[in-house]
Amino acid sequence: MSREIILSTVSFHLPSRKETLESNLERAHEYVEEAMERDSDICCLPEFFTVFGVEDYDKALSESVSKTKLILDGFSKIAAKGKLYLIINIPEKEGEFIYNTAFLFDRNGEVIGKYRKTHLAPGEEEKIEEADAYPVFKTDFGIIGIMICMDIHFPEVSRIYGLKDVDVLFWPTMSYGPSDDFLLTLLRSKAMDNQYYCVASNYSEIPYLPGKEMGRACVVAPDGNIISDTGYRPGIATIKVNLDEGYDYWATGDYKKKYPRLKECFYKRRKPETYGELVKR
Repeated sequence: MSREIILSTVSFHLPSRKETLESNLERAHEYVEEAMERDSDICCLPEFFTVFGVEDYDKALSESVSKTKLILDGFSKIAAKGKLYLIINIPEKEGEFIYNTAFLFDRNGEVIGKYRKTHLAPGEEEKIEEADAYPVFKTDFGIIGIMICMDIHFPEVSRIYGLKDVDVLFWPTMSYGPSDDFLLTLLRSKAMDNQYYCVASNYSEIPYLPGKEMGRACVVAPDGNIISDTGYRPGIATIKVNLDEGYDYWATGDYKKKYPRLKECFYKRRKPETYGELVKR
């Protein structure tokens, strides 16, 4: 039986830089409700949506972590109502530390895991603690992983997830820059090198101009093609995919039997005994 699922990812509208926790939560709930209407199996929201776009960042961060349980309870009810998996990326406080955390809800609205950002952007460490683990999560359709924003610039992260046999890697972010080509090329390369689906969620400012939030919430297939995309506009990218299809290797004969898909070719021909320099500082 094929593993067909419906993936949804959000390009979160940022109408101003004077948002509030309440306005961001209301908008986030609306996006998830729309994903539910599309019969999505899983939906991803962007990085730090409870605080992003709020004028006083320090105050917003403090307010968000003080209301973590309330925020989680709200999304738990929505996930359970829609019978979908849901990824939300918010600040989380544990002890004296604040983490950049992506929570994963199952179809019953239970938190079944979380990923904490490991590679912080310059300056982020002033408020946020870095983490050091790359957990994967088993769902009823396959295995998923999560990386957050800056993590994408470190290929070791995506390869670790490949070695853990993920089917889909989600990337909530708040990335911006002079163009979208740079970031989308990074995302497409992760999908091709590791032979799994990659899903990005970001923010959108209208009109899009260099240096503003670009949108481009999208789904990338293992062949590197962007198969669903919001473009520069806010909204949701949704598509049905078959996780069992993979990307066929173009060889013939015995090589085709040995490596039916590129995934088998890439992973079976690795030479980890030569990669020691990667972990030298």
